[in-house]
Amino acid sequence: MKLLIRLALIVLIVLALVSVYFAYQRNKSESVPFVYGLKTAPAKPVHYLPEAALDTLPLDPSAVAIYDAQTDRFTLHEILQTAGIPHRFIHDFSELNASKILFLRLSMDHPVDLNETQRKALYGFVKRGGWVVGIDILNTRKGALKALFGYRDFIPKRTRKELRLLSSPIFHYLDAPEERDYRLSSVHQGPWTNGIVPGTAKTVAVYEDNSSAITINRYGNGYAIAVGMSVFDLRLRNLFGKDYAANRYFINHLEPLSDLLVLLMKGVYRQAMGHGMFLHTAKNGNQASVILTHDVDFQDSIKNIRPYTQLEDELGVKATYNILTKYITDYKDKAFFTPQNLHFILDAQADGFEIGDHTVLHTKRFFFLPLGTCEERYPEYRPFSEGPFLDTGNPTVCGEVKVSKELLLGAGVKEVVSFRSGELLYNPHLPEALEKTGYRYSSCFSAEDVMSYFPYRYRYDYKTLLHPSKIWEIPLTYEDEHFPPLVFRTSKALELYRKVYRNGGVFNILDHNDMTWWKLKNFDPVFIRRFIHGLPKDTWITTMKGMGSFWDKRDRIVFRYRFAKGRLILHVSSPVALRGATFSLFGLTPLSDHAYPADIRFRGDKLIIDIPKGEHEWIVPLRVLHS
Repeated sequence: MKLLIRLALIVLIVLALVSVYFAYQRNKSESVPFVYGLKTAPAKPVHYLPEAALDTLPLDPSAVAIYDAQTDRFTLHEILQTAGIPHRFIHDFSELNASKILFLRLSMDHPVDLNETQRKALYGFVKRGGWVVGIDILNTRKGALKALFGYRDFIPKRTRKELRLLSSPIFHYLDAPEERDYRLSSVHQGPWTNGIVPGTAKTVAVYEDNSSAITINRYGNGYAIAVGMSVFDLRLRNLFGKDYAANRYFINHLEPLSDLLVLLMKGVYRQAMGHGMFLHTAKNGNQASVILTHDVDFQDSIKNIRPYTQLEDELGVKATYNILTKYITDYKDKAFFTPQNLHFILDAQADGFEIGDHTVLHTKRFFFLPLGTCEERYPEYRPFSEGPFLDTGNPTVCGEVKVSKELLLGAGVKEVVSFRSGELLYNPHLPEALEKTGYRYSSCFSAEDVMSYFPYRYRYDYKTLLHPSKIWEIPLTYEDEHFPPLVFRTSKALELYRKVYRNGGVFNILDHNDMTWWKLKNFDPVFIRRFIHGLPKDTWITTMKGMGSFWDKRDRIVFRYRFAKGRLILHVSSPVALRGATFSLFGLTPLSDHAYPADIRFRGDKLIIDIPKGEHEWIVPLRVLHS
């Protein structure tokens, strides 16, 4: 009897497997995988206002000067723009009279010649009380800068793997344990590092072999700081996943290596100036920002949009729903972007939620896809997944971003400007494809992968990373697919947020709204409620579009200021208006007995101003806390 039962069970299992196999083949062969009846609308390109000129405003001592001998000046500009520090480019050291700090980059590839006039001007600037932060400055002929930076020699290697910060006031904004100890590489041949052999300089950061990584030297009344790694290796390459496996984690932990120079420059600026202001990284006087995103990429997810929007409405926040326009049934899932399901998306839009794009195919091979023609269109575009890493139907980057966007617009979505790839994968052609099809913002990297917690611009050329695009990347900080389920990780998420919060970073959360009970995801709304309730009150919660639009406008602001006789004179130039622009004050505080005009507001140490388009000036009485 037991034998007959076992045989019957085996027969049933075999029949079930055969049934599944033939159902799959039938879906493939009979074109059942394709959903008909969808409409498309053309994606319209975006027109941009011209960038504000950096050199059009009056100079003042608060401005940092950049002298860059390399072809890519944008990287240093990006670092200071992210930090919110006013700055200008100079072409000769004789222009340093109007500055307090110099960000200096020469070259490590070839010995650099400095003539006697350049040398005297640079030494004189620091001797009078200026500060210089030097990167790639060790390889000068005849040791032209050795006395200024206080070093005797340097030892280049590619085998150093760790960097540790010691105690110094210039690391004021680098106070978390993860901001003190960094991994530079986990492979044998990593990036080039220079071990500085100090003379009169003090070591403030070391590699694991105890050689000096960053030094600071007192020269006259000023200071010269030498950094033993390049900007390319400390920041730029990391932002596009081209590091030497430097990150210890992929998601859900703090990995801030790429922000080291940003926060170092903020610390130097604060220390050199004594009192002043930064353009802050959040708006309306908030300290930091949170973005809620949901990737709708499973057959049940689209029907579960409504419970999430109801919860988020109740909490007073909005989120971005990135829609996978899956109109093909294949190995991964059945088609769910159908005319019958579109109302779930449109209802969310009607309630004020952002609709973003999440491709057509959700392929694990996204990095390897060709650009395509950007003439791809529905219904001719039919990418098909045969297995985890096997795709047919000639998928392209243009097809994945263009066809999906046109389907969303054709369904009635009013605007699609935000994009997230499947599997959080980048593609070297992505900036071009996104610009051609009218996107503005993207989230295709994890913050721990690129090791940064601030938005930044994509670069067109993946090999050299020289030319910035118009597309903003907003890295993903925290997500739901790691163990344990989110509902058990509320405290951990809030702990990580507090570390990002201190530096005004962006905390981008992904929660797939599939509500699968076997992964306990039906408790994800509990996590969202607890997380939102646990945030500091000065947290700005917004969408991908809200954050990207803010950073795009912030990036165009050029400001100069000076402080004299108890008054801050702030001059701002911007090609666009920005409401709630926020400046962080240090060493300055508002007057408690002064009646400020309506367009000037304070929130703690934050000065809030609604900046109109054009050039404007504000005079703000303030008190100095210390000299």
